Amino acid sequence: MAAGRYRHDHPYRQLCHAGLIVALFWLIYLLFLLLSIVLTWAKSRRDQSERWWSRWYAILLWWAVSIVSSAGSSALLHMSYKPFYVVSVSMVPTFAKNEKLVGDMRWRTPQLGNILLVRDKDRTIRIYRVAAVGGQTFAMRHGVPIVDGQPATQQPAGEMTISDGPIEAQTGRVLREHLPGETGTHLILQLGNGLDDVAPVHIPAGSVFLLGDDRDLAADSRVPPSEDGIGIAPVSTIAGRPLYITWSKDRSRIGLRADH
Repeated sequence: MAAGRYRHDHPYRQLCHAGLIVALFWLIYLLFLLLSIVLTWAKSRRDQSERWWSRWYAILLWWAVSIVSSAGSSALLHMSYKPFYVVSVSMVPTFAKNEKLVGDMRWRTPQLGNILLVRDKDRTIRIYRVAAVGGQTFAMRHGVPIVDGQPATQQPAGEMTISDGPIEAQTGRVLREHLPGETGTHLILQLGNGLDDVAPVHIPAGSVFLLGDDRDLAADSRVPPSEDGIGIAPVSTIAGRPLYITWSKDRSRIGLRADH
């Protein structure tokens, strides 16, 4: 009898163990998600942007709706906000590899200095910064972008060492850059072994010229699609803009704005 009861109970015990494992997984996931939301809220609530749809409470509202609603509403959510993770070092020092972002998937008119989510020829999402828009002329000389004949300003901001898989660790200069016509500034990394010179090129209407902030390891608009670059990108390939860093190994970066 005892052996018989054990044989009948064994599948039940396996089912209970599987249920506990699943429950534990979801508990850990929800704890990480809650921490991400709290840290994002703590920083983004101080954001004075007038764009209410990019504020933390709009994103939190859509997230809540997706959790309690049907698959159809979840699809609607992804039309507005969508999670991404950074797969390369092309935007260092702005984004580290494997950091997670939430993106605003609705239309934005691209402006100089904006960071965009762009689809490449394989419809893979890439992240780059707008260096020139349609109607402008872009060039680069000795690593300095030139827009309509005006060079960007670059100020030293320290050094940084990065490595990426098979690529050996490299140390380069961090510069604070301001593109002509850009609102604000941003940081870039120069390792000294990239495409530092670009002949003047006119950007067609309805297109943008994009640069990675890691100027030496980014397959951006300086690299044609035939060589795995993004090339000069039509605005129709813009999928959206990143809004916040939602997860990072550096916990102090969680919740930072990610659209500039």
